[in-house]
Amino acid sequence: MMKKLGLFFGTFDPLHNGHVEIGKYFIKELQLDELRFIVTPHNPFKKIEEISSEQQRLKMVSKFCDNQLNMFCSNVEFDLPKPNYTTNTLEYIKQKNPNSSLYVILGEDNLNNLDKWKNYQKILEHQICVYPRKNQRNIKSKLIDHKMIKLYNAPLKDISSTLIRERIKNGISIKDLVPNEIFLEYKKFFK
Repeated sequence: MMKKLGLFFGTFDPLHNGHVEIGKYFIKELQLDELRFIVTPHNPFKKIEEISSEQQRLKMVSKFCDNQLNMFCSNVEFDLPKPNYTTNTLEYIKQKNPNSSLYVILGEDNLNNLDKWKNYQKILEHQICVYPRKNQRNIKSKLIDHKMIKLYNAPLKDISSTLIRERIKNGISIKDLVPNEIFLEYKKFFK
């Protein structure tokens, strides 16, 4: 029997409650056997100086996943050639998990740019599960009608990693925005 493997890619700087709710939603909705948070060392679309160190982000996601039943932290992209391209990561994961169906979880903002990703046609060999990023759908992708792309009404949280980093910089608590394991990593920054 094929195993159902959800892949949630991101810089997770930091992992927040919105990521967790989306992960739980897809585990239930797709009846996934496991969900992997794929921590991206360096997203080709982001400036490297804008993000926390890869080891720090990996450590935090890992601490959170250690307390979860079917959520796992993956450092698969840390050992692949840089910059990381989703197509290469998917090929590698499929080789290592030949009896698994891969479900790629993407925010709709990423769907809007998917046709600009390296070898995006290869990515479309896997089921693409798209969740909303704003209160209204704003999908401009020419790929919207592709048979491997499906839109889901995953829960929408008004949380962003950018907002969290701003709060940390300003000494404002993030306790209500992140899992406890993440909050404990940042606790020293708050009054």
